[in-house]
Amino acid sequence: MKQKVVIRLSLNGNDQKCRTKAFKIAVSQSGVESAAITGDGKNQLEVVGEVDAAALTSLLRKNLGHADLVSVGPAGGDKKPAAAAAATAAAAVVQSQPGSYYYAYPSYQYPVYHVTDSYGQSNCSIM
Repeated sequence: MKQKVVIRLSLNGNDQKCRTKAFKIAVSQSGVESAAITGDGKNQLEVVGEVDAAALTSLLRKNLGHADLVSVGPAGGDKKPAAAAAATAAAAVVQSQPGSYYYAYPSYQYPVYHVTDSYGQSNCSIM
């Protein structure tokens, strides 16, 4: 099933090198029919075809830094009204959190030794 995937990229200004790299990554995936840079700031990658959206977004994050999956939908010719399309796009925005990696160190139970002071007690019969 053909689908249209829109991914927002974190591009620094007019960085043509990052755009070229994003195109190469997107086109190298199997099932991609077309890819285009869209959006007001030219920071969205639109991919059409039979592609795994999550895998493509992960690959772009790995190679480019920050990428958010904005929307996934059928690649049909049916156009929705502008207000309905904007509401759908706003509801489909997924905010990614930076990876938080915590390692929980195991807590150990240390043995408790009771040390008594033998000088305080008078067990000696001489003293």
